[in-house]
Amino acid sequence: MKHLSKLFFTLIIIGLISCKSNNNKEQDLKTTKKEDVFNDSIYVMNSKFPVGDVRRYGLTAETAKQAHPKTGKNRMTTVLDLAEASGIEMTFPGGYYGMDLTLDSRKNLKLKFNKSEFSLIHITQVNDSLPIPENITLKGSLIAYDRLGITEAKNIKLDSIFIKSDLNKNLRKIRARGCHIYHGCKNITINYLEIDDLGSGSINHKYTHAAIAMDGWNNNPTDVTINKAVINSTDRHGVYMTGQDNIIKDLTIKRFGIGSVEGMDGMQDAAKGEEKELTAVWLNKCDYCYVDKVTIDEKDSKATNTFFLDTGNKDKPSEIGNVIILNDNPKIEVKKEENTNVQIVSITKK
Repeated sequence: MKHLSKLFFTLIIIGLISCKSNNNKEQDLKTTKKEDVFNDSIYVMNSKFPVGDVRRYGLTAETAKQAHPKTGKNRMTTVLDLAEASGIEMTFPGGYYGMDLTLDSRKNLKLKFNKSEFSLIHITQVNDSLPIPENITLKGSLIAYDRLGITEAKNIKLDSIFIKSDLNKNLRKIRARGCHIYHGCKNITINYLEIDDLGSGSINHKYTHAAIAMDGWNNNPTDVTINKAVINSTDRHGVYMTGQDNIIKDLTIKRFGIGSVEGMDGMQDAAKGEEKELTAVWLNKCDYCYVDKVTIDEKDSKATNTFFLDTGNKDKPSEIGNVIILNDNPKIEVKKEENTNVQIVSITKK
């Protein structure tokens, strides 16, 4: 009986020690979680705004270029540094910021915009010694007056991008240069892309080839998805697509090939001289690429081709789905290379 009493007492002691240990672990966990909450207090300039509202850190469209008193950097750079370090989603008010939105070599950013206007939107790796930009999400609507340029980037998600021409808001004082998804890009998603204008006729447009260009000479973009794209006007090509597993689900082109090819440089992966054959949709060296639905208005276009079905690996077929041609211009043709791997499912002319 004594042995049983001792055993029972021992079990109670062990249980109490175990409970205390578990309580300590829970307390330690709570402490750890509390300590993991990012403290933004040293950045705060206006505490009436909540955590993540950039106005809390003194940033508005009018003050973005001003120095932050705690960091000495401009307020835009300070907020981007804070967003990258903390993981906090930063919300930007509308207005014209008078600067480029430069996210070069940034990682793990969550930013939300409200018709926020910038000259250039740039997401790239500046040089090989710096990290590639990755895991960047831009929610809401962004307006650019120059170009959306993405290079050597992966896991980029963009909500709504509008590219417009306005010489007063373009820091380079030129017309817009479209969307260029360049070499090394992987897993890029754009929900909505609208391009009002693509310029020509200037040395600044030497490398301006298409309203939407995906290329990259031996390191072409892969896994690019654009859910809906609208090209209201482009002086040169509408879409130039290369690469693998790239898709535009819904594409509308209203005016194309209406400008000049003077001074334009050759295009990557294309034969010399082909850059001057202005085309609405050009697929070249595409593996498993798709443009699901296309609507093209040929009324005001002065281009050579509606479609250019260029060369590709026939074991990795690509496809242009249902096509609607408005105001058919018999002078604008479909060009097809003999060794193309691209087919058009159907064309309806209205």
